[in-house]
Amino acid sequence: MKPLLLIALILVSITSCSSDDTATDSNIIGSWQLTNYDIGLSVDIDKDENFNVNLLDELNCQNNEVLMFEANGTVSSNDTFNPTLLISKSMNGEYEFDVECAEGSISFASSYAVDNNEVIYSDNISTISDNKLYRTLENVINVYNDDFTQIIETRDLNLIYTKQ
Repeated sequence: MKPLLLIALILVSITSCSSDDTATDSNIIGSWQLTNYDIGLSVDIDKDENFNVNLLDELNCQNNEVLMFEANGTVSSNDTFNPTLLISKSMNGEYEFDVECAEGSISFASSYAVDNNEVIYSDNISTISDNKLYRTLENVINVYNDDFTQIIETRDLNLIYTKQ
């Protein structure tokens, strides 16, 4: 009888463990607004003397990007934020930006999977914490030399979406 009681206690303790930081299919479902778009540099692109890491605070491009996670396992967006960023770095280490806002909309749809606090879609792993979805696209931003003839570095694009 004691071994059965011990097994029952072990099963109860294993199944009752949970974590508030663990994503589930039910807490990913809904709308997620793009609230941070950064390349890891504090910049003043709009020349207002305020430096920001979040390029959404620096660019005059309209941001309507919202990810929609559906209960059927699909994620979609009907209007992605996709400005053209041409970045150069001078010999003295200063960055220059030439930005063109995208006109129209770019849409996508994909399947997604949830595994603990990670959401996997479009061959990328995102992390969920405190109603924020963190996504890093590695080495997708090219930085060129002064005359744009050579890529001299690449930067990660860090995106943060906030649940609406």
